[in-house]
Amino acid sequence: MCLAVPMRVVSVEGATGTVELGGVKQPVNFTLLPDVAPGEYVIVHAGFALERLDETEARRTIELINELTPPDDSSDEARSSP
Repeated sequence: MCLAVPMRVVSVEGATGTVELGGVKQPVNFTLLPDVAPGEYVIVHAGFALERLDETEARRTIELINELTPPDDSSDEARSSP
């Protein structure tokens, strides 16, 4: 099963950069979204940003993911809102 996750763009350096969700930062490839900018939300799968999301839709999706994720003492920080 594959899962693509909405994440906030933190930085862009050419075709790569960094995205963040719940305090967890990940490197990402922006080749498919060449005009992406910090502060935007993107769908990320396998290290690639696939699509832009508006902030409202991204936050709603993150909330749904958090509702479906069982509580885990070690992941409290990762479950926090963006």
